[in-house]
Amino acid sequence: MRYDESVTWALFSGRSWTTIVSWYPFPNNHVLHSLLAKATSAIAPWSPWALRLPAFIAGVAIVPLTWAVGRRFADPVTALLGAALAAGSTSLVLYSANARGYSLVVALWLALLLVAFRVRRGSSASGWASFAMIAAAGLYTIPVMLYPLGAAALWLLLDVRGITDGQWSRRVALVASACVLAGALALLAYLPIIRTSGLSALTGNPFVTAMTWTGFAAGVPRFLAQVVVAWAEPFPWWSAPLMLALAVAGLPSPADARRGASLAVATLAWTALLTLATHRVPFVRVWLFLLPLYLLAVARGARRIAVRGDATGGVARGLASPAVAVALGAVTCVTALATRAATRTDDTGAFRGARALTARIAPRLRPGDRVLAPLPSNGPLLYYFAERGLDTAALNAPLARAPRVFLVLDPSRGQSLDWAIGARIIDPRQFTQPRLLGRASGGEVWETERVAGEGR
Repeated sequence: MRYDESVTWALFSGRSWTTIVSWYPFPNNHVLHSLLAKATSAIAPWSPWALRLPAFIAGVAIVPLTWAVGRRFADPVTALLGAALAAGSTSLVLYSANARGYSLVVALWLALLLVAFRVRRGSSASGWASFAMIAAAGLYTIPVMLYPLGAAALWLLLDVRGITDGQWSRRVALVASACVLAGALALLAYLPIIRTSGLSALTGNPFVTAMTWTGFAAGVPRFLAQVVVAWAEPFPWWSAPLMLALAVAGLPSPADARRGASLAVATLAWTALLTLATHRVPFVRVWLFLLPLYLLAVARGARRIAVRGDATGGVARGLASPAVAVALGAVTCVTALATRAATRTDDTGAFRGARALTARIAPRLRPGDRVLAPLPSNGPLLYYFAERGLDTAALNAPLARAPRVFLVLDPSRGQSLDWAIGARIIDPRQFTQPRLLGRASGGEVWETERVAGEGR
């Protein structure tokens, strides 16, 4: 278990249904996902796979949804190759095996695009209602669904080829009505949270509040570099510029523009505008919804370059073969498994020794003891303490009254015993020299007792 999903379990999906729908002290509560995770975790309590099942199902759905979107907005060959790349993408794999709502948002975004493609030439009430309901479900999962919703709406407004002024006015009214309905449904679902914590709990948390323009401008280049590198995985870092170049080559050409508005342009424009409007550098995972489109652009760029240099047409025919897509998917997935890319990444806070070190601490833990664990180690420990029936209060009990302390460190993050003393996590004047209790999966646990007469 990783930090973010452990905290999500401890504060939300592991609590009552009422708590999930009415409490929002941190944006970890991806409400719709938390409700689904609570339901599936009842299948096999204390099994991470059961808690992760909603994210996993949504993540698996991303692959065929990427293919379907590629067929609608590009061509069948691009669709197959893009889906093959999505199957082993480290970021998509990670969030499909992590009990958070991000894979659900990606799947809902792709479904929203398919509905948008269907309603763009018609006025089916059921189609527009589906658009609103999918968008509302995404907003109720994570409010960052505003990024994909705005992108789909902007594409519908720009896709005016072949419609008259009167039809365009009707299109504007339908898109606006669908977006308003989605917002209203989401607000209705969030009403228990708004009543207990106010709307600012959703819109004013420290992870979405605006930065200074100076800090924003300084952070954007690093953020974009992180995005490009993360989206290239599981392939090595040096493949990131190549994939970016292929994605650029796969962007719409003038000939594509004559066939209608570009989804890529609309999505990039809305994402850039919303990011500028909030002037807050987001987490890389906030842009995860863009990754399937990016992989489709990479596939399209590779196909275009190959076809341009193919005098006989053999390469074009080869790329059109489903066997090529299967082979590409196999290479991507084998690379992901061989490099253990999703396991190695530190995104969302990994501490691999949590379960084993909990087992070391368990037989020695007594009432009043304190377990000191810096971020992000404390989140997974919280989950595994509860799994073993240990008192989780030991993780946040007042240190001043603790007769004994267990110090959990992660050397891979530079957390040595000297570091802990230098950072005043533990005061050597109040406690005896710590002794090593055990090591596991790269983590360490040290034990120390209070010096006689040093308690307050």
